[in-house]
Amino acid sequence: MSDRKNRPSEFDLIEKLFVPLAKSHAGAAALKDDCATLIVSSGYEALYSMDTLVAGVHFFETDPADLIAKKLLRVSLSDLAASGGVAKGYLLALSLPVDISYEWLQLFVGGLSEDQSKYNIVLLGGDTTTTAGPLTLSLTAIGEIPIGAVVRRSGATTGDDIYVTGTIGDAALALRLFDELGREETQTNYPALCDRFVLPRPRTRLGPLLVGLASACIDISDGLHADLGHICGASGVGASVLQAEIPVSSVAADILRDRNHFWQAIIGGGDDYELLFTVAPENSEKVQRIGREAGVSITRIGSIVPESGVSILDFNGKPLAIENVGWQHF
Repeated sequence: MSDRKNRPSEFDLIEKLFVPLAKSHAGAAALKDDCATLIVSSGYEALYSMDTLVAGVHFFETDPADLIAKKLLRVSLSDLAASGGVAKGYLLALSLPVDISYEWLQLFVGGLSEDQSKYNIVLLGGDTTTTAGPLTLSLTAIGEIPIGAVVRRSGATTGDDIYVTGTIGDAALALRLFDELGREETQTNYPALCDRFVLPRPRTRLGPLLVGLASACIDISDGLHADLGHICGASGVGASVLQAEIPVSSVAADILRDRNHFWQAIIGGGDDYELLFTVAPENSEKVQRIGREAGVSITRIGSIVPESGVSILDFNGKPLAIENVGWQHF
């Protein structure tokens, strides 16, 4: 990164880089006003989700700027998907240290542009400031959903089946290996794990298909154990999960054969951005059908129970002692 002297002034920066991201939406007013307008479809209501990423906490300062931009957008899109919504637009706030160059920002905007096309979403507005602290990025995603149809965390009931999409724990394993082997060696030997940490894949096609089917849903950002606990706490129930049913990637499975203790990272680690949801047992065939429709694997991992708390039964059917219950900022 070079000195900010090669960056244009604030308003020139907005005009050159960010206005093109907003030009397809008239309500953004070419980013020349403090407010934008967004019309949601008739019979729908708006959904809002905000996330903040901080250098050194949520991403590495050496990560490519375009991938940082994509992660920033995708973690909020994952929240919309967990609520059953469809993304429409987003607001962006950048707090930039002096060493963020214009070239870095060009690459960052390039990443946003690619994902705007991929996820059919548009920039509506935002803010740019300077900071003496680390690079800090905030994004508010706005979506829509039929009125009254939002999928909450609070609807799980005793007897519901618990499902997850995709595989769990790759991003957390990458972080553990960074500590053990270093970033470069981990990238060389386990590129698929690193990719899962750097670039989430929000389940935006599946999320809207859960409306009217899932009793509760959350995306796994803090960790499987923690986020299932959020559903249980909001719903006033408990959960019983079978360790043997938790889906892991082939790369993770190979690592776990030699390092069984890494299961703690699988269960407690975050940054999966897979969907974790509950559905009445009689709808199990519908779950698999929408998975095929969305092109996403879905695995049943347990059941909702009346007793409070999250219990994970190991391969022998005994309660597993959980050392890492999930990510907390403070």
